[in-house]
Amino acid sequence: MKRRELARAAGPEEIVERVTEQGGQLPQQDQGHDHGHGMPMESTREADYYGHHIVIRTTYHIEVDGTPIEGHLGVTDDGQVHYHAVPNLSFASAVDLVKQLIDTFPEDFEATTDPHSHGQGS
Repeated sequence: MKRRELARAAGPEEIVERVTEQGGQLPQQDQGHDHGHGMPMESTREADYYGHHIVIRTTYHIEVDGTPIEGHLGVTDDGQVHYHAVPNLSFASAVDLVKQLIDTFPEDFEATTDPHSHGQGS
């Protein structure tokens, strides 16, 4: 399975569909977090501290060779970055994560002459 297919399968709409097929229900999705083609990825972290509620939203728009990276990227409370396509790994930086994506999914980053294929395979 290619990275794009894996990212799509792990998306909120697909998860809702699978849970619904199993007879479960999930709450409505926040429409502000659609990570479609070229959309920024946002990670939200929250904490309570001495009676104050802290919300940190980190937004990423990542490109490789001018091609946007799709999928869901998150940041943990300690600043580690993770990506749904490689769920068991976390990285000290988004740059390190993207380097690992290139190493793990090289076929998705092959040079292409078609500006619409974005080197992400099919």
